[in-house]
Amino acid sequence: MFRFSLLAAASTLAFMSCTSSVPQIEEATAAPQPMVAEPNRPAPRPTAVSADISAGVQVYNQYCSACHNGGDETAPELDALFAFGADRIHAALGDGGLMALQGGMIDEAQEAQLVAFLTAPPAMRAQFGEGDMADRFHPDFSYPVRRIRDERDSVGGLRPPAWDAPPVGDGPFELESWEERNLQIEVVAKGLAAPRALEFLPNGDLLVTERAGQLRIIRDGKLDPTPISGTPASIITGTATGFMDIALHPDFATNQLIYISYHKPVYDGALGSNAIFRGRLEGDRIVDGKDIFLSDDVDALYSRLHFGPDGKLYATIGCPGVGTDASIGRAQHPDDFAGKTLRLNDDGTVPADNPFIGKEGYNPEIYTLGHRVNLGLELNPWTEEFWVSEHGPQGGDEVNILRATQNYGWPVLNDGRYYAGGRVSEVLFEEGITRPHISYVPSIAPGGMLFYTGDKFPAWQKNLFIGSMRVGSTPRTGHLQRLVFNDEWEVVRREQLLVDFHQRIRDVEQSPDGYIYVMTDEAENSVVLKISPKDE
Repeated sequence: MFRFSLLAAASTLAFMSCTSSVPQIEEATAAPQPMVAEPNRPAPRPTAVSADISAGVQVYNQYCSACHNGGDETAPELDALFAFGADRIHAALGDGGLMALQGGMIDEAQEAQLVAFLTAPPAMRAQFGEGDMADRFHPDFSYPVRRIRDERDSVGGLRPPAWDAPPVGDGPFELESWEERNLQIEVVAKGLAAPRALEFLPNGDLLVTERAGQLRIIRDGKLDPTPISGTPASIITGTATGFMDIALHPDFATNQLIYISYHKPVYDGALGSNAIFRGRLEGDRIVDGKDIFLSDDVDALYSRLHFGPDGKLYATIGCPGVGTDASIGRAQHPDDFAGKTLRLNDDGTVPADNPFIGKEGYNPEIYTLGHRVNLGLELNPWTEEFWVSEHGPQGGDEVNILRATQNYGWPVLNDGRYYAGGRVSEVLFEEGITRPHISYVPSIAPGGMLFYTGDKFPAWQKNLFIGSMRVGSTPRTGHLQRLVFNDEWEVVRREQLLVDFHQRIRDVEQSPDGYIYVMTDEAENSVVLKISPKDE
């Protein structure tokens, strides 16, 4: 594929963790002796950096820097981490800590090395240049292969400490809606770790993907403690990577084919590419599994999968949400998969009637372009068009209706602001750019979506449900949003459900028998909830 000129690269992966009680490394945290030059003698060289600190830099670059160097606006940046102290870092990496989600990703020695680096005296840290800490060039790519925050994305001022959501109780709980009053909520499953997507099997069993690379199954209302085997090895390179979506083949009842979107390790595990894996589900394992699509781009984000009424597989691939123009501008590059919707045959090949077939400079898989990060992809069964939920920055979240060849604007047009406060665009309309069908200011951090078609909630027919993870970048504000439309599919009413749970709602699905299932995303405290009529 054609590439643009080589630009500066950036940093590395997400802040991983493990459970550990490694003692503090005193020699790494001891204050350095002052260096005073004697007359007629050269000043002594800086104190030698210990092997633990040097190794800790590599651990940080590999597992932490993508978020803490600016890839996640909620993650404290490196300068703040240096002030945390060893006890706080160990606590974050331990059981119940903020970073316990990735437990087991680093061992005790690596944790000790990371702590040694983050608690090292400034004189020692200063010996690591910017190239050691952040910038990495890769000759195969014209954009930074690691997301790093540009100045326009840097948030000024101190950030408040984390405010975790309260755990969900055992239930059941009562719920009321404007049109549907006497409802109840049951807790179906607990103990999921950063789940990403729900998918019902025809028999009512429920598949769940977990970000860290596991496929789980809920049978008869109980979470099987053993993950399904035969899934591909994935890599986590940031908050919106790892295992993502799962979809069933339209003829699943006869061929048992399932599809998983994930990030595949490439370049000896240093980078990750968006991939789609297909295999046959046989009981507790997947057999005959293989990748049917592998992007030749890296550092692209979340992906959703859905089969269309035409039998084709539609897949979204997110674009870096922050960074330099070379990073976020990839959504507008037609030879780059980031920020695109793809249309594929069920075996991953390119359909002969795709809209950009034969157009110079365009990847033939592309169906639409100009997206930031789509976390929801749902077919409107009344119009047979796909709707997607899309994360903007500060404000500018969107719901778009996908139509072939259309450009949805990121980062040329958006209703939001960069995290530092400046507007993404001063104008709201431009020729050749499709305005969002629904725009959110402030943001709601939209997740999965559902058009309700069942008979358990008659007053909710044709309503759209969207999972929200937070409103206006404020924790504990996630909810399930319900949208009501007129005959032209224009929004006439919005209602926020499950507000009192204070949970990040990642996905929502309808069961084969017409109930609504909601999945939270609260690290290792994530749950699956079932909404049903109370008196049935």
